[in-house]
This record gives sequence, structure tokens and C-alpha cells, in this order.
Amino acid sequence: MKNYFYLFFILCSISLSAQIKSPEEFLGYPIGSKFTYHHQVVSYSRYLASQSNGLAQWQVYGQTSEGREQGQMLIANLPTGVTLEQVQQNHQKRIQGEKVDLSLPVIINLSFNVHGNEAAGSEAALNTLYALISKPNKSIPYVILIDPCINPDGRDAYVTQYNRRNYISSGNPDPNDQEHYEGITSGRYNHFSFDLNRDWVWQTQKETQQRLKFYRSWMPMMHADFHEQSFQHSYYFPPAAKPYLNFIAQSTKDLQESVGSSFSKLFDEKKWPYFTSEVYDLLYPGYGDTYPVLNGALGMTLEQGGIRGGLISAKSDGDTISLVDRVKHHSALALNLVEWSLANAESLKTSFYGVHDKSRTNPANKFAYYFVERHGANTTEFLRILDMNDIKYTDTLQIKKAVSAFDYSQQKQVTLAPNLKYGYVIPAKQPSAPLIQALLDPAIVLEDSLTYDITAWNLFQLNGLKAFGINENVFGPEEKVYGFAARDENIPSQFTVAYNFLPSNLKQSEQFITYAFQKGALVSYLDLSKENMIKRKGEITVVTSNLTNSEKDELVSKAKELGLRLYPISSFRNYPTDLGSPHFKPIFIPKIAVVVDPANDVNQQGELAYFLTQKYGLKPSFIPSTQLFKSNLFNYTHIIYPDGKHAALSNTNSILLTDWVKKGGKLILMEGARKILDDKDLVAKEDTARHTSTYAMRERAELSNTTSGNLLQVEVEKTHPLAFRINDSSMYILNQVSDFVKLPKDFTAVLKTSAKPNIMGFVGANKKAQLANSLLLGVKEMDKGKIIWFGFNPLFRAIPNQGQTIFENCFLYTEF
Repeated sequence: MKNYFYLFFILCSISLSAQIKSPEEFLGYPIGSKFTYHHQVVSYSRYLASQSNGLAQWQVYGQTSEGREQGQMLIANLPTGVTLEQVQQNHQKRIQGEKVDLSLPVIINLSFNVHGNEAAGSEAALNTLYALISKPNKSIPYVILIDPCINPDGRDAYVTQYNRRNYISSGNPDPNDQEHYEGITSGRYNHFSFDLNRDWVWQTQKETQQRLKFYRSWMPMMHADFHEQSFQHSYYFPPAAKPYLNFIAQSTKDLQESVGSSFSKLFDEKKWPYFTSEVYDLLYPGYGDTYPVLNGALGMTLEQGGIRGGLISAKSDGDTISLVDRVKHHSALALNLVEWSLANAESLKTSFYGVHDKSRTNPANKFAYYFVERHGANTTEFLRILDMNDIKYTDTLQIKKAVSAFDYSQQKQVTLAPNLKYGYVIPAKQPSAPLIQALLDPAIVLEDSLTYDITAWNLFQLNGLKAFGINENVFGPEEKVYGFAARDENIPSQFTVAYNFLPSNLKQSEQFITYAFQKGALVSYLDLSKENMIKRKGEITVVTSNLTNSEKDELVSKAKELGLRLYPISSFRNYPTDLGSPHFKPIFIPKIAVVVDPANDVNQQGELAYFLTQKYGLKPSFIPSTQLFKSNLFNYTHIIYPDGKHAALSNTNSILLTDWVKKGGKLILMEGARKILDDKDLVAKEDTARHTSTYAMRERAELSNTTSGNLLQVEVEKTHPLAFRINDSSMYILNQVSDFVKLPKDFTAVLKTSAKPNIMGFVGANKKAQLANSLLLGVKEMDKGKIIWFGFNPLFRAIPNQGQTIFENCFLYTEF
């Protein structure tokens, strides 16, 4: 009887293979002979699902910023009567420690083309899908999730540009030919020039948010992220390079060694060159390998040499690399990985559930509880990250008895008094414990400084949150505590002359201000910062004395709709300053121009587009630098120059821009854009260190000249309007500064380093010598206008930080 069933499955497989078209048959060309557009990838995926006899289904999980479909193929071999929904539910229950059927299938996830210009990925995905569906493995239960293109917008940008630049159908192997260069719009990134392989944990981008919702609904036990590296390189696969996060489970490391051995055997048999344990580490939590590892999975990066390879390219060693070969390597390794995963299914399941069991019962976190005081807008963004990563926390708790705690602000142990602290409690004992440890423990242990990304990202420090690490459960329900008299929020509209509100979200605030203007109200802010009013610093005042009572009621209703809390004022005689005081400065809706130039940092230009349009809801103009001085500068209140490799403006353009500033314009210069004015005040510090090294140590010696993305403590000039809504005298910035600038004479230092600034993460010895007494944010007033210079990037990857509050202030409080 068994032999009949076996024969039946063999015949079904043969039949299935015979009737399903290969990628070449469906598309009309051999895979690797040309680049496939994303809509063709989707069409073939849908076709495979329709021909799979129920083995596979194409699941759409989202849509990109440019409207392209995002989807994954689910290939499942399940016992009769078991559904995908049952597998999902039981798997999630098991993660939470509930007792379920122990015969759960292994869950495997392969992802391709997170960087659009690493274009062999989607081609290999099509081969892999065809092989797994046309000749399915029926040996054990499994669910295989395959995302053939994580970044459709980036991929199509690359493919379109390549096809426009290519004049030889088989490709030009000359690496100097234009087809090997993308131009200004890099397909590596998404629509807003964000690197989606750095966004897993922050989930700022639409594509990431949709994908991670799908990912977390399945929680794969193995995730492989298929990439490409420079076409000059061979192939990289695990084991990963150091540094690792030092709390990664030993079982995960063992599995990395095991799968690496399988890959080595495959590549040795094929005589394909490769390398392991170099370059690609497991430290930064936003990667497509580290993030799955922090969620219990075996995560890995796989890198084929291919960027700038086109269809074919000559290499410096005399060899050539073709798209056909790149696809062949990726495809073979993907199938080998699936085969290894099925053969090692029990080990994968044991490791995955073992990590979650330990996380729930005996996590390695430094603290048992993380306590966060409520803190307005910064807390909101912090909680968003917790929610999107399924990190559990409890609201409205207070400390009920005195307890020793680690104070993140002071970086030392303190004693907390009972009943004085209110906020959120994040327990370490939960499935997300490793992710909590990576994001919230005081410091990341760096076993090797040779890493290719940032080395510090503590969410408490970045967001200026009052947080404490506690190892004892001293929490209880919040009790109302009576202190200072609260402001009366129930004054009838006929008795109000104005309303105050503290902006916590610029998008809603600007919408409300616009609405208030339409009603005829006047909007202003108080430029004084009094110590006893620190929590009201930055409040916006809407004077409504010339509005009717019904218009005031409409204004109040609009505020509620937008989630703003209004405080009514019944007299122009007001505390702390009368409403008629000249210290109330007007607020206007900004009219912003962002200068677009090939010299710009493409990521920062994209970050500006994302923040201004998506986060703030503004409608800036992105003006080519060649057009800027042909336009009327006075149509704009703010002009922003992104960071980049800039040169000084011509004398004529410099005069025009300076005249605009003096007449009230606000010029925002980001980092290297300071060079456009050739301002003698903003001078980079010189590197005075001697650079000597042996050849063998040259790579590590170069680290001395890098900042590698650390957290740098800076002093805050708290009375300055740009520092409103920052409540402390110091804060941390995410520091990737390449040039540190001396404290200038004509710029007011809003942010600067002290003589001995605190640093979290790695900074090279030569750069460390330049940190002290450096300007990081300065304002130069010129008649009615001002120049605002950011010496760091507050928008970096949209990772939440207090620098973003200061950037918002540039559009609220610039009339000073």
C-alpha cells in the first residue's frame, strides 16, 4: 500500500512539473538574459500559484509608495485537514508558551531584492519558486514563504535605468560603460531613498510596516536575506562576521555553522569561489538577518558579487561575471538552503522555541523591568516602536515602594522614592526579550569595532526619556496625586480670548494652525523660557478675540478631532506673560524649498522628502539647483540645502541668497552644505594625528578616522526657541559626523559638545580627539532672517530622536 502512495506522489509531481511553464517559457526569454520588471515577477508568481494544485498561494500584503504590489508566495505541505490558519494560530500560541500540537511544521522564509539594484535576486526567486512548486518535496510538513522582491520601486527604478542606458542586447562587459552606472536615482533605495535593509526594527517606511506585519504574523524559524555586493567580489554566506550581539543564543550560532558547511560543500562541488566570517556581522538590529535572530530565528545574509555587474562585466582579476551566473549561484544556494532546512527541521524548531521559552522564563536582560516616565511626543514615538515589534508593556503604573534602580539619564544606580513616578513598565520576561535587550539595555557590548554600521541606538537616550532599570516588582496601579492647581479647561467660549496648546505632532499642529488662520485667529508663541515653566516651553497661543463664539466652538472641535489639547485663556492678563507682550512671536505656515542637486546626499534628500511630506503633512517644493536662482526666492520662507559634496556658490548667487536671508528668509544648511556660503565661521577641525600603520593593520587603522554611528552627548541652550520642547540641559544625538566644526563667533550655539562629552558606542581615536567643544547646531542672525546650520543629521533613517523635535522647531519657532 505504501508503495502505491509513493508512486501516486511521484506521478503527481511529474504531472505537475510537465504542466507548469518555466520562467523562460512564461516570460519568453532565458532568466539572466535580461532584467525582469516587477509586474512580470508578480504575474509569474500568480501563474505558479494558480497551477500548483493548492500547494502554493500568492498572498498580497501591501502596496509600495509608488503603487506596486507587495506579495509573498506561501508553499505549504501540511497534514490532511490542517489549514494554514491553524498552523499560524498554534505557532503563535507556542511562542507564548501555550500547549499545542507538537507536530508543528517548520516555517522557512526567503527574501530577495531588498536593494533594488541587487537585481539578480528577483530573477533567482523565480527559478526557486518554479523548482519548489513544479517538483515539490513531500517528505515532511513545512511552510515556505518567499518574497521575490521586497523593494519593487527600487527594482523597477534600476531595471528602467539599465535598459535606457544599455545599447548592446547581451550587455557590455566594459565596467566603464554607462550601463554599469545608475545615475542620480539609485535603485538601491525605496521611493524616499530609504534603505529598507536598515528599517526592520524602526519600521518607518510603508513597505517595511506592511512586510513586518506579515512577517510577525508568521514568525519564521529561518529567514534568509538574498543580497548582492560589489561585482568584484565572489559570494558570501554564513557564519557571520564578528561583532555579534553578545546574547545571541548558542543554538543559533551552531545552526549558522551547520548551514555554512552545507553551503561550502555545494560551492566546493561547483568550484564556485566564496568567503565566510568577514564583513557581514550580526550587531545592528535593523538588518534582515539580525532582526530575525532577535526574534528567535536563524537569520542570515547571503551576498552574491554583482552590484554594477549589469548583464555581464569584466572584473579586475581578469575574470567576468554575468547575470546568468549570479542567478545560478543564488538559485542553487536557495534550493540548498530549503533542502538543509527540511533535513534540520527539528533542530530549527528546537532552537526557535527554545529561544522563546528562555525569553519568557529566564531572559538574559540586564534588568527585570524597564520603567519609563510619561513624556509627551517622545513617549508616543517610543511606544509606536514597541507596538510594531510586539513588545508588551503596561500603562498607568507607579512605583509603590523605595527601590534601587539604574537611572539612564545619570548612568548610575539611584534610589527611587515611592508614589512619585508614573509611567510604563516593560517586563523582560516575554518572547521579545532579546529585542528588548538590544534596544533598551544601557550599552551594547562590542567585541570587535570592525563593523559596517552604527554601534549605539538606545531608545531611552535618543528620545530623552526618563527611564530606569529595575530588578524588583514594585509597581502598582496609579493613584491620583494632588499637587499644583491644574489649569481650568472648562471656560465657556464666550469668556475666552485665546487658547494654548503644546504641539506634540507637527502634522496635526500645522493642520490646526492652518484651520485657525482660516477662521481669522492669530497664532504666536512666547519666546521666553522661564525655569518654572519648563514643561510649557514651546506652547502655541491662538488668539481668538475677534472670533464669534460658534467659531471658537468649531476651533475646539477641530482640536479634538486632531488630538490636540487646548487650554482656554480668559484674559490678556496672562501668566507667565501678558498676551500683548512683544515676546509673543508670530507663527506662519512655512513655504519650503528643498534644493535638489546631484551633489546632495541622496539618503538625506529622501529623508527630507519623507519628513516634510509624510510626517509633517507639508507641501514643499523640490527645486533643482540650476533653477533655484531663476525663481523668486521670496516665494519661500525656508530654503533647505541637504548634506552633500558642495562647493561655494557663485558670487552672484551668494548675493541673491544673502539678500533673501537678510529680508527674513530662513536658510537651513545640513552638515556639508555649510560650504555653499564659504563662511569662515564654520570651519572644520584639522586632523592633527599621525597616521602610521602596517599593511596588515591598515583596515583597522582606518577605524581611527571614523565615528561609526555612536550616541554623543551634547549641551542644549535651553532658552533658545529651537530648543523648545527639549526639557533637559543635555541630550544625545545619533552621531555620524565626518567633520567637527569649531565653536564660531557669529553663530549662537544651540547644541555643542562639552570639554568631555559622554559617548556610547564606538568612535575612532582620531575623531575622538576632535569631539570636545564642537558646534552641532548653530544659528546666525542676519538682519530679519537667519542661517540655521545642523552639524549632524537629525533625520538619519527616521530613527526617533530628540534632534527631530529640534528640526520640527525650525518650522514653528523661527520668528525670533
